Amino acid sequence: MIEIIDHLPKAHVPAGVHLYYTGLEAKLGPAFGPTESALAVLPRSIQPERCLAAVSRGRLVGILGIQDARGSLLSPAYSTMVDHYGTISAMYRTLLLALLNSKVAPGDLYLDGIAVAPSHQGQGIGTALIHAFEGRARDNGFATVSLEVIDTNLRAKALYTRLGYREVATHSMGPFSRLFGFRTTSRMVKPVGEVDQGLQ
Repeated sequence: MIEIIDHLPKAHVPAGVHLYYTGLEAKLGPAFGPTESALAVLPRSIQPERCLAAVSRGRLVGILGIQDARGSLLSPAYSTMVDHYGTISAMYRTLLLALLNSKVAPGDLYLDGIAVAPSHQGQGIGTALIHAFEGRARDNGFATVSLEVIDTNLRAKALYTRLGYREVATHSMGPFSRLFGFRTTSRMVKPVGEVDQGLQ
């Protein structure tokens, strides 16, 4: 049985950081570097209350980051980046993170990345996390939920479309596309009043 928790419990922080980063490494890799380097920085750079966690038999099997106008799951301080990478590299990496940062409009709750453990993929955990995310938005008075998906992740885009998300804008990575490995991201939005049939 899968339990969805409205934060990342302290005991699961190391596993959560690893799962979140490895699941989103295609997008975050240029800013944080190899996994071992990223894992030295990220535990000091997350806000555990800004996520949903999926737990099965005491093991973390899924994580969904959340961002609103006040902040996001992944919030590395510049001083933390400097401590690990040095001043020059930290400036460059912070710039790359700024390119990935999504502005969130008032009344919108943003899905800031989702990852499911490889051993538990295809079991509906990602969909369960998204439904819980939408429920959190409704319960807290948000009008819409939104997310961005990279152009190389067609499977995820198809899932979001099936769940009722609609593409409203496309953002080009411009000259940084070669570095990140994708050319564009699509912004997708869904009014939280649209309840999926499976939740009724």
